[in-house]
Amino acid sequence: MSDNRILKAATLIFIMLLIAVMAWLTLVEETDPCANPQADISGAVLADKAGDQDALVNRAIILKGNCEEKPDEH
Repeated sequence: MSDNRILKAATLIFIMLLIAVMAWLTLVEETDPCANPQADISGAVLADKAGDQDALVNRAIILKGNCEEKPDEH
């Protein structure tokens, strides 16, 4: 009977540890979109479809406008 409780406790700890490891591995740091504006332009140039290319060009233009409004903090 006690082996069953130990197995349940070990399973619970393993599942909690597994969830914690998965959360840590998928943790993504927020990047500054103004740090590399060339990436958005490159993405628009390399887009496969015309609709995708237009959307990426619009995104690059909007981000460039937003980044120019920011004062340089360096």
